[in-house]
Amino acid sequence: MRKYTINLPRGLEVDISNLPEDFKEQIEQAFREYTSGTAKAYMYVDKLGFIDRCVEYLNGNEDSDDVVNTLVEEAMISEWRNNGEIIKEDDIYCIDFMEDCYRKGNEDAKLNSHFRTDDHHIYDQIQKVLVQVITIVMNYEDKEDAKC
Repeated sequence: MRKYTINLPRGLEVDISNLPEDFKEQIEQAFREYTSGTAKAYMYVDKLGFIDRCVEYLNGNEDSDDVVNTLVEEAMISEWRNNGEIIKEDDIYCIDFMEDCYRKGNEDAKLNSHFRTDDHHIYDQIQKVLVQVITIVMNYEDKEDAKC
C-alpha cells in the first residue's frame, strides 16, 4: 500500500499503512496534553471531545467560515456558468443555502465520513486507525488516578 499520511490532534502525523511502534504512547501523550488542566470528573467528556477532534482533523480540520466561503464561491461560480448572472444576496441568505451549510457540517462530523477520499483502500485503513485511536482513548486511565 502506498504511503498516506493523516493528521491527528496535538501535532500527530502518521502514515496509515505504517503506524509507529509507539503509536499507543503517542496517542496517550496527545490525550494527556489535551486534558491537561481539566478536572478528572470530566474525563469522559474529554475522551469524546478528543475523538471529535480526530474526526475534524481527518476531514481536513476546516474552519466553518472557510467552508461557508467555499460554498458561497461554488454557488457564485455555478450561477455564472449556468445562467451568466451574478448571484443575488437573497440566494445566500435563504433557507436552502443554510441547509447546504448545515448538511456539509453534519457530513464532516460523522465517524463514518469519507475523510476527504473516495479511495476505499485508504478509507478502510483510515477507519482502522480511527478505531485504534478510539480504543486507546476510551481505555485510557490517568496513571496518577490508577495509583490511588
